[in-house]
Amino acid sequence: MTRLLIRSGKDPFTPVVAEATLTQDVFNSNSGNYLFQHSMWRALSVDGAELVSNSTLSERVPPEPGDAERINAEFDHFVVPMANAFRADFEPRLARLADLLEGLTIPVTVTGIGAQAPHGQGIEAMAPVNDTVKRFVGLVLDRSASIGVRGEYTRSYLLSLGFPDDAIDVIGCPSLFLHGGGFRVDKRVDAIGTDSPLALNLTPEVPGIGAFATAQAERHPNLTYIGQDAHDLRMLLWGVPFPHVHDPLVPVHLEHPLYQQDRIRLFLDTWPWYEFMAEQHFAYGTRFHGNVAALLGGTPAHLLAHDSRTLELAEYHQMPFTIMPALSADLKAEDLYAATDMKTFNDELPRGFDRFTAFLERNGLAHIWTAGNGTGGFDERLQAATFPPPVHTLVASDGHEIASRLQWLRNGMVLDITRHPQAYQHPFAHPQWSGAGSRHSRLHATVKAQAGEIETLNARLELLERGSPHLFMRRLGRWLRRALGRP
Repeated sequence: MTRLLIRSGKDPFTPVVAEATLTQDVFNSNSGNYLFQHSMWRALSVDGAELVSNSTLSERVPPEPGDAERINAEFDHFVVPMANAFRADFEPRLARLADLLEGLTIPVTVTGIGAQAPHGQGIEAMAPVNDTVKRFVGLVLDRSASIGVRGEYTRSYLLSLGFPDDAIDVIGCPSLFLHGGGFRVDKRVDAIGTDSPLALNLTPEVPGIGAFATAQAERHPNLTYIGQDAHDLRMLLWGVPFPHVHDPLVPVHLEHPLYQQDRIRLFLDTWPWYEFMAEQHFAYGTRFHGNVAALLGGTPAHLLAHDSRTLELAEYHQMPFTIMPALSADLKAEDLYAATDMKTFNDELPRGFDRFTAFLERNGLAHIWTAGNGTGGFDERLQAATFPPPVHTLVASDGHEIASRLQWLRNGMVLDITRHPQAYQHPFAHPQWSGAGSRHSRLHATVKAQAGEIETLNARLELLERGSPHLFMRRLGRWLRRALGRP
């Protein structure tokens, strides 16, 4: 039995309710992460392999002594699906992951990692993270034949840091290879109209996005905005607006027409997401994985590329795209659909798939597309799973959304999350929650010691009170003054 530890928020089969997903950040702040994580999971689910999610905890907290040794002892390979990890705000997590890699002796394979810079800026914009990236990539290449990157921008960046060309494989994003090399997407309608079912995805910080989104909502009554990140989920669950976006035209607050009309959804798992997208005629917007979800559902999509991260992926996969660092209310969905030609995407997908599987084989990873490897029961497990429905707004007419929130609050959302009946249980606890050196054991020892001190103090107070009430009150007053820092 081969055991693989997979960097992922959770496995593809375990349902996690919306409140737990947000409170425990199971999707790592963005549901789009599930697309490439679970695509890799399916690709590696060969017969005789056991895959375990690390819940991405190795990067949320610094690794402790013994963590790497445990992984070395229990697993044969650490597979690390990544996204735009070479960026400033991800640098602390990348550094912690590098700390873990220092102690690993098993093979480590990184797939789909990329650099991110604003539109129009070159690799010089990556300078603030150079040192951490050098360390991380160096550690990966010490434990693998190559590193799988998103596109040419990331490849050029790593070359500029001194890494050899033959150690860098450009493989794009594994999410698009979920269905194998023979998958294709074709238009189901010749043109879209005002009443067509459409899916819109947005990055709220892009200039002009508010006027664009509001105009789309007004023109197309059957348009649904598909949110992806933690701010979207918090807004849907609790009505909390985005803290950093103040344009009232952006659908990030309760008063926006899309919210009031219950035309916003967020999917907690990829499979219901694909099913919903299969019912749409067209998807468009600034989110790469929002458009990938449409493609994997068989629906044409058009990416509005606004930075290096999205552009390099669109170029590599030949996904229909328009470079658009700023958006306008004048942009018409009908025009985008007319400009969406799926032929180049369909022609390129088999070639990209061959490069992807060659990368896996180069790094010693068996995959389901090799004859005789089987699929490890992946599809059967998926068929047996039951996933929660997409999250609606609080104004959804049937009352189920509000009832769900009230039930969660009644059970103790944050104060008692570890005992909540719907809390997500990490399959690979990191660090270990038992043993002499764990955080849990140290916390337990501290609490136990404090309880003993409190018991001793209570006994002393009782003796003082029984012996002399006046003396007791004087000493109590002195202790209180000392505690408050008063003379």
